[in-house]
Amino acid sequence: MFKSIVWSSTIDYPNQVSTVLFVGACNWNCEYCHNKNLNDNPSIKFNDILPRLLQRKEFINHIVISGGECTCYKELPQIINILKNNGFKIGIHTNGSNPQMLKNIINDIDFVGMDIKTSKNKYNTIIKSNINFNTILESINIILKSKCIYEFRTTLYPEVLKQDCLLIAQLLKCLDIKQYILQQFEDSYVQTSLKPYSIEYIKEIKNECSKIIPTILKGW
Repeated sequence: MFKSIVWSSTIDYPNQVSTVLFVGACNWNCEYCHNKNLNDNPSIKFNDILPRLLQRKEFINHIVISGGECTCYKELPQIINILKNNGFKIGIHTNGSNPQMLKNIINDIDFVGMDIKTSKNKYNTIIKSNINFNTILESINIILKSKCIYEFRTTLYPEVLKQDCLLIAQLLKCLDIKQYILQQFEDSYVQTSLKPYSIEYIKEIKNECSKIIPTILKGW
């Protein structure tokens, strides 16, 4: 299930240093994904990871399960339960494609970071898969009804235009979400002729979105 580990991260769990466990597989095929090659890595058994997590728990007790797409894995609830029973705070990163799994685990986790890939009508173009956007809305509503800390964010892949971000911002505002997060597309991880937006244009998108909902640039 697990393909990589970042033992200390300052960006994956809000305001906390966390250890990030990466799964390999994903049900989507986003061109700009910087973790596409995770499945090529050898698998790491959770039973081999847990002892080191426990050794480091005094310093880092927040665990984020990322990917790939962690909600694709039937083992996820069991792993979350083990971590919770050992006193860890648990977060996940998800694309929101599996609301049933999200519903199964939501009461046992503390943080959800969910990607909103683009505006409704362009979703299947960006993710290179077919999904009913109502599935995304269902996942958002599960998160909003929970007690979890959450963040909703969009990666500024050059096919995601300013207008798409404004439509997302309007959706989040209608759902009474308090903050929207934008993050830069990193072309160093993928083979594409598309280049990241300029800093000036990203700031322009951020400023326009901020007129609708408070918007921040992650990592800046």
